Amino acid sequence: MTSVALVIVVASVAALLLWIRAGVQRLRTLFARYRDSLRLLRDELDDRYDLIPTLIAASAGAGVDRALLRPVVGARSLAIEMRDQRLGLAERAAAENTLSAALHDLLGGLDGVTHWPFVRVARELDVREQRITGAVRVFNDIGTTLNDAVGRFPTSIYAKIGAVGPVPLFEAPAPVAAPETDGSAVEAGVLAPKPGTGSDPVAA
Repeated sequence: MTSVALVIVVASVAALLLWIRAGVQRLRTLFARYRDSLRLLRDELDDRYDLIPTLIAASAGAGVDRALLRPVVGARSLAIEMRDQRLGLAERAAAENTLSAALHDLLGGLDGVTHWPFVRVARELDVREQRITGAVRVFNDIGTTLNDAVGRFPTSIYAKIGAVGPVPLFEAPAPVAAPETDGSAVEAGVLAPKPGTGSDPVAA
C-alpha cells in the first residue's frame, strides 16, 4: 500500500469516527434536553399542587358548595400519590389529566363568583394550566424526536453506542378515576400530600 493510499485510509477512518462521535453527542444532548424538560414539567405540576389548597381555603368566602370541591380534592390526592409512588409517566399523565378536568369543571361553573381571594387563585391556576399544557407539549415533542432517532438508521447505531434508548412520553391512555373523599380535607381547607420523594424515574 502506497503512502498516499495509507493517508486516505487513515483520513477516512478518522472522518468516520468523528462522524459517529458527533452523532452520539447529538443524541446525548437531545436526551439531556428531554430530562431537563421533564424537570420543568414536574415543577409546574408541583406548583399546581401547592395552589389548590389556597383555592380550597378561599372557597369558603366565595360561597362555593363543598360538593363541587371534592372531585378536585380527590384528583389532587391521587396525582400526588402517583408522584410519590414513582409510577410511570403514563399513569401520572392520566392522574394529572383527571385533575385538570376536575379543575376545569369547578372553575368553569363559577363565572359569577366575585370573591377576590378566590378569583385571584383561580386565575393563577388558569395560567398554571396553560403552562402545564405548554410544558407537556415541549416534553413530548423532544421525546418523540429522540424516539424517532433511536429507531431510525443510522442514528440507531449512535444510540446503541451512546447507550441511549427509547423514552416514555407524558401521555395517558385513559383517565383515572379520582378517589372519593369524606370532605374532611375540604372542611379544614388543608390538602396535605403523603410523604414521598416526589421524583420520577427517567429511562436511561
